[in-house]
Amino acid sequence: MIYRSHTDLTPSDDAYRHIIDRARARNFSLDITGFLHWEDGIIHQWIEGPAAELFIVEQVILSDRRHRNITVLDRGHALEREFEGWSMAASTSEDSSLFEFITRSAIASFAHAAHARNILSFMKHRLPQVA
Repeated sequence: MIYRSHTDLTPSDDAYRHIIDRARARNFSLDITGFLHWEDGIIHQWIEGPAAELFIVEQVILSDRRHRNITVLDRGHALEREFEGWSMAASTSEDSSLFEFITRSAIASFAHAAHARNILSFMKHRLPQVA
């Protein structure tokens, strides 16, 4: 599943870092992997794993008041993981701009499936540079 949401948290907030740490621990225990990118108050997150566990994580996200205007861009089944070994890789616009990447690609954001693949491409490109 890949979604987009709005948040008032910034990467410099202690609460943001705490959420990332808790999510990584939860994802590890549930065999969930993925990638989160924060930019200008917008979060894009790709999460993958067993369906029942993904449902649990999705419910946590949907009930978290720090996420607003949540839009699921795509969901489905895959034969292999995109982010194997990463309970949650994370990056911010300080590292690289997703918005600039999207602009250069000229794929409309309302075409959710194509937009989701474009975001995935950005995340996979960023993976070697994140911790």
